[in-house]
Amino acid sequence: MSTVTPARPETASGRRAPAAPGRWRRAGVLAAGAALAVAAVGLQTIGLDREARTAHLTWTGGVGDQVSASRFSARVKAVHVAKAVESTGLDGKVEQATTSGVFVIAEVEATANREPQKFGTPALLTGDGRRYAATDKVDASHTITNPFIQVGWWSGSVAVFEVPAAALPGSRLVLAPRNGFIGEALLPEVEIDLGFDEATAGRLISNAKDVYQLASKK
Repeated sequence: MSTVTPARPETASGRRAPAAPGRWRRAGVLAAGAALAVAAVGLQTIGLDREARTAHLTWTGGVGDQVSASRFSARVKAVHVAKAVESTGLDGKVEQATTSGVFVIAEVEATANREPQKFGTPALLTGDGRRYAATDKVDASHTITNPFIQVGWWSGSVAVFEVPAAALPGSRLVLAPRNGFIGEALLPEVEIDLGFDEATAGRLISNAKDVYQLASKK
């Protein structure tokens, strides 16, 4: 069966009108357009400064408040200050972490709003603008970063920080979901004021526990 090629329409002057673009030409145009769109998005991303690319949407509260972000809700039940932290592993071995400063231990509960979540490394923001990541002297299996935060019930654990004693006044706990392989902008986070003014911080430091024992993992 032969293929019939339709005649090209003629213009009023009698000359043939330009041919419609062929299939491969159209595909090339579409591919070029897609490439330009991707390049435009890339340029927009490159144009953002680091702060904008790593920005978070922040919900705030205080100790005892249920702070609800878009993906999860969290609350700090209590805060402790200690000179050392002790934990017991699955093998029954007891490990003790010490510091030249103090350990801040926040008892945290969280629940997921729509789907299970995992927390990234918690942070402690101080009144003077410093940011401390949770200590690596305590195994993550003992902390709030270990469990999957489920929908429908509250999971409890701790966030543990090693900081200078002078860093306590004005400090806030920050929790956010773990980021994916590709950095996601505008992750939700909660920022919870721990209630440390100068007087409270001084009192807690004076009465700091010699050893705070973390719950054993069974």
